[in-house]
Amino acid sequence: MPAPAPAADLSFTTLAPERYTSPEAFAREAEGPLCREWTCVAREDQLAEPGSYLAFDLLGEPLVAVRGEDRVLRVLSRVCRHRFMPLVEPGCGRARALQCPYHRWSYALDGRLVGAPDMQRTPGFERRAIALPQLPVEIWQGFVFTTLDPDAAPLAPRLAPLAERIAAWEIAELRTLEPLVFEHEWNWKIMVENFIESYHHQGPHLDSLQPVAPASGTWAEDTSGPFIVLHNPSKDGAPLPALFAPRPKLSAEQRAEFLVGAVFPHLMFSLQPDGMLWYRMEILGPDRFRLSIHPCLPAEDADDGFAQRVELLRSFVDGVHREDITACSGVQRGVRARLAQAGPLSLLEKPIAQFHRWLAS
Repeated sequence: MPAPAPAADLSFTTLAPERYTSPEAFAREAEGPLCREWTCVAREDQLAEPGSYLAFDLLGEPLVAVRGEDRVLRVLSRVCRHRFMPLVEPGCGRARALQCPYHRWSYALDGRLVGAPDMQRTPGFERRAIALPQLPVEIWQGFVFTTLDPDAAPLAPRLAPLAERIAAWEIAELRTLEPLVFEHEWNWKIMVENFIESYHHQGPHLDSLQPVAPASGTWAEDTSGPFIVLHNPSKDGAPLPALFAPRPKLSAEQRAEFLVGAVFPHLMFSLQPDGMLWYRMEILGPDRFRLSIHPCLPAEDADDGFAQRVELLRSFVDGVHREDITACSGVQRGVRARLAQAGPLSLLEKPIAQFHRWLAS
């Protein structure tokens, strides 16, 4: 396996502690990368049928992803064009139309205003001129992305090398199951940095991941786009244990590792031989976010023992993440210390240096 190597254009130091605590730093991120980049909000199979929707907030902006009767997937504002009432509360569901609970204005699934009680008596009212604002949508590998920047460059061309690297897993075909949901009180970057390095396998995950994929054997690919690829080979090169059928196109080498991927700012996923874990982050403030961890598994694997194996997987994922909670909570306390200073990164933390390079750009 290739060993991690330093790169001339990477700085192997942590960010300054105030980058994780300062409201001003968060405000700059909210107006910069978090606002201007593409954000993953769903998996396409979660919105497969006409009328299925997912309502959410993106940096405080009330939005809804909805599949139209024409089967087009859109991301719309969910603020009524009348008196600013949110049309639906955060969550998922099915609807024939989006109707405001305040004055019963209703909108078609493509955002057109189709009903406005008693407005025909209002001089100058023109129903056909009113619609919900719409954001750009891009679907990549089954992930649904949107952005608050109408001029954002297309995402897929920048992720072409990543798509090629993970092609054998065929993740667009996986089905998304119910998530484990957590609310955390630390900065979003602490979560991303923890996820994209395996150096800490020998710390919090000493009894869970370290015996399977030792920290010293992990390595990251050199990347120049808004993403990272981190390899976690098994201890002895043997196939990793699997609860479900391995993806059929994987090589023997791919069955003997799990792959960590991230698309910046905060799409995170882990590819195992038998499926994927997808981490969806909703940033709620400088030191608050909601994390949903979704198992994504082969649709054809639903036999009589499927439910029991899913529960085994969920239990393992829950245990590993609770180990991460201890670590990330500790880091958040540490960056608030008066004497905290930036420090050196290990070469095993090269993905963090790549993440910082992206932030700086």
